[in-house]
Amino acid sequence: MKTITKTMIGIMFIAASINLSAQVNNHLNDNTMENIKAGKNEVRFKSQGVQLAGLLFTPEDFDANKKYATVVFSGPFNQVKEQMGAVYGHKFAGKGYVFLSFDHLGYGDSEGDIRDNENAFIKMESVRDAISYLSTLPFVDKSKLYGLGGCASGGYIPMVAVTDKRMAAIATVSGMMDNKSSYFGVMTKEQLMPLFEMANAARQKAYETGKVEYYDALNMANTDPSNEGYDYYMTERAGKQTYPNYNHMAPLFLMENAPMTSATDYAPYLYTPYIGIIGEYTMPKEGETPLPLHTGPLTVNFYKVASEPKELYEVKGATHVSLYDIDKDVDRAVVKMDEFFKKYSK
Repeated sequence: MKTITKTMIGIMFIAASINLSAQVNNHLNDNTMENIKAGKNEVRFKSQGVQLAGLLFTPEDFDANKKYATVVFSGPFNQVKEQMGAVYGHKFAGKGYVFLSFDHLGYGDSEGDIRDNENAFIKMESVRDAISYLSTLPFVDKSKLYGLGGCASGGYIPMVAVTDKRMAAIATVSGMMDNKSSYFGVMTKEQLMPLFEMANAARQKAYETGKVEYYDALNMANTDPSNEGYDYYMTERAGKQTYPNYNHMAPLFLMENAPMTSATDYAPYLYTPYIGIIGEYTMPKEGETPLPLHTGPLTVNFYKVASEPKELYEVKGATHVSLYDIDKDVDRAVVKMDEFFKKYSK
């Protein structure tokens, strides 16, 4: 047993040395301190062998010689850094935080051969590397490093936090906490098999031809006025007209990975302070047929089984999407998260 333990410790030290060497070679400090100013800064950092592009927001009175509480943000399905992340970046910087919103691998200004691939496992690795990058910056207070996930990343950030204890606390906004239940919880084998087979065929085609098939994963063809996703993603509010790098289409083989993620399964083992933010109208009323953006129960279910300490906050009058960019709703969410984060440090 002692021999096994010594061997494991040796492996851990070797891995740590390799990681340190890789970090040095990644040139994570190319964004030198004299180039970081108050406000919005364009930065780049290494993740999974490629360069990722980010926006680093700093307070109005930013001083690189001081230490700041810092938030790493990962956004909703297929979003780029200029959308929800930039909104929250400005808000948190206004409260004295450093805030990183970045384009995941294959998104926006970041490198990556397969574009707009909503793969939870790839994105979680990017979040870990974003934390590593922030931890190299001398003005980041590593004892006050926090995580924030929006919508899809509401499921990813907690899964990262289960084993990545560099984050002192985490928050989710309009979190999609349990993709597994959205597939296996509501669909039969007869319904699921054709989806998986279609995704497998798309992967095989991409492997053989290099051509990736894309589909409208968010059903943005639905122009019904009640579809607040359309109002956000397909108009000047936050669509391509305003953010040319954004694309609502996703690879067809997305459906191989999406059903395999469930932050709720890991919630009892989180052990990191957690606050979940939901909008009032994300909760279906009694007797009401749940709609796609009635996502509140996903956060509520996660909260119920999550380890302590934890809080749940409902923004009155808010919807799933209004918490992306509507000032009156975002402001209340940020105030609550700020209060929560200030309770915890490493």
